[in-house]
Amino acid sequence: MPLSPRQEEILDATLHLVQERGLGGLTIRRLAEQVGVTEGALYRHFPGKTEIILGLIDRLEQRLFEPMQRIAEETSTPPRARLRRLLRHHATVVSESDSLPILLLAEVVASGEAALIARMERLFTSYLALLEQLLGEQNGEQAPLATDQAALALLGVVSAFAIKRRLTIPGQPLTPPPAEAIDFLVDRLTRKKR
Repeated sequence: MPLSPRQEEILDATLHLVQERGLGGLTIRRLAEQVGVTEGALYRHFPGKTEIILGLIDRLEQRLFEPMQRIAEETSTPPRARLRRLLRHHATVVSESDSLPILLLAEVVASGEAALIARMERLFTSYLALLEQLLGEQNGEQAPLATDQAALALLGVVSAFAIKRRLTIPGQPLTPPPAEAIDFLVDRLTRKKR
């Protein structure tokens, strides 16, 4: 079901607060102040904080994962090229969102909320499955590393970039996505065994 303009505004404010203060600093009171409504008005748009965060995860999925699925389905493009594009897309989303994917993952896990953890786990598992699928298409049984291990290594390069981005001093310029590191790792992990 599409979101209303007010729900989109609430999610925009949520994103801002989570990036600034983390999930622990996200309160309904702060969010209502940010949006310029009462707490009661906020509850007319979302039943509670968990549903707001689930909305943020849905937004992340649309921005991050749906384009990745389209890239993976482009069977006219070689698997190695699709892997590179998929990971570069992830790095771009990390850069443009100030590392929202890794921040949200860490915050959701730390929250201990089963519904949020289950939702994030489904997204994470789907992402790894896409990487494993493309690695399998590229390598078959001749990979230098098992596809599940290689998928984790590929995810790791973008995750490390996201962590570095969060640790960058505010006001410093954004480092471009690590295209060279992605290409190097994809090439190494998709090279045939000798």
